[in-house]
Amino acid sequence: MPISWTYNQKRVSSKKGCSITMSTIRYFTLLMFISGMFTNMLHAQVSVVSFTVTGKVSTPENVGIADVVVSDGYYVTTTNNDGRYTLQSTSLAKHIFISVPADCDIPHEGNIPRFYKSIKGTTADIVVNFTLTKKGKDQALVFIVMADPQAQIPADMKRFTTEPIPDIEKLKSSYPGDVAFIGMTAGDLLWDAPKMYPDYVKAFDQLSFPFYQVIGNHDYDEKIKGNDYESSHYFESYFGPTYYSFNRGDCHFIALDNIIYNTRPDYKEEIAREQLDWLQQDLKYVDKSKLVIISMHSPVYRMDGKKILNNTAELVKILNGYTVLIISGHTHRMNKAVVAKDIVDYTLSPTMGNSWAGDFNIDGCPNGYGVFEIKGNQLVSQYYKSTGKPKDYQMKVYPVGSVSELSKSVVAHVWNYSENWKVEVYEEGIYKGKMKKATGFDPDAYNYFLGEQKPSRKPKLEPVKTSNLFYFTPTDNKSEVKVVVTDSFGNKYIEYINRLSD
Repeated sequence: MPISWTYNQKRVSSKKGCSITMSTIRYFTLLMFISGMFTNMLHAQVSVVSFTVTGKVSTPENVGIADVVVSDGYYVTTTNNDGRYTLQSTSLAKHIFISVPADCDIPHEGNIPRFYKSIKGTTADIVVNFTLTKKGKDQALVFIVMADPQAQIPADMKRFTTEPIPDIEKLKSSYPGDVAFIGMTAGDLLWDAPKMYPDYVKAFDQLSFPFYQVIGNHDYDEKIKGNDYESSHYFESYFGPTYYSFNRGDCHFIALDNIIYNTRPDYKEEIAREQLDWLQQDLKYVDKSKLVIISMHSPVYRMDGKKILNNTAELVKILNGYTVLIISGHTHRMNKAVVAKDIVDYTLSPTMGNSWAGDFNIDGCPNGYGVFEIKGNQLVSQYYKSTGKPKDYQMKVYPVGSVSELSKSVVAHVWNYSENWKVEVYEEGIYKGKMKKATGFDPDAYNYFLGEQKPSRKPKLEPVKTSNLFYFTPTDNKSEVKVVVTDSFGNKYIEYINRLSD
């Protein structure tokens, strides 16, 4: 159901200054502070003009919907019992947007959510109305997250359109019909290729559910330097705000922009102050019993345990008391990190692999996307779905001799491994215990990127080592070896080498 808009431009008379109250003085003092803050941020003089946004959130039958959260990215309010709201805004605001309630359909066009209206440049009072269709609250939910599709040339876009997108829809069809699906791309939608946005948007027409978008460092306009505020304009013209929230089931979803952009190679992994202030306001309307799911481009930690997000402490403080999943990309390596009590960060391997040069990343992790299964306010399962592979394809087991440093061992690469998983082995049906962990090259990646036939897309790519290898030395190279991986949710995945017939 599309959003309907009504505008009512009003001239603001300077004569109103004749009856200034103390509250007005406080309000304009605050605006002057904000203006100064943005002057520093934008490296340019900003003239801030205040105005009032009013409107109504209602059903197609014009029945008002109460308690809908409405924001301009700086201030947050809610609708009253009649579905009406009033919001004091300024010319710094780019959008008016709503946090779609859990019991309403997500308005969208071509599966791109349309929960916002651009108001950039507005200096007079304005009326913005939203129309939402009521629905039942989802009880079971699957959240699909892609990271770093990063199409750069038409051949990349063709692969994106014909591989992961239809694979996602095929996965959806394997679930019961009463399981709701929602999706999000965790940044770097393209690789500095804004002319390809129309093709990127069109690709989502193949899906049967809405797919939200998050901005990444490659989604800024590299021709605009030193101006984070303006350089996000391409993303905003197609997808709206760079940070926002919505609700599904018993979950509150939040998209954050944690890239402060200066130039193509010069940016900070940091959440801007005004965005943290918005987040704090947004969460005031979220009960602590809800599962909070945040998607942002940069993770909090790298695989080596080094912190990458500059103001993690401030984010953690705001999220205190909530159970939080953070889902990110950016580093091009799979990782799971505990950020704080009840806050876990899942970093996904790139959907593109590495520059769409093959079917896996340079560390051997297949091209794919993250799948998060949710019931109520609980994450009940999570797995990495390799494009074109069955969903239980969670490792690859290589025979003896595949890894030179472990030449006498069977080697398993478990790409989504985290510390609370078990990787066990059986030889000829006899339990041999846990496999030993090692760091090394994935054999497929090593042979592909260093072999005689280099990838034509990026022939200079070289493989990198992964720490998610596990090895076992059998007593006989011809023995049947069974590897059993148990993830943190109790799911078991089994692969064989030299499997005997059943």
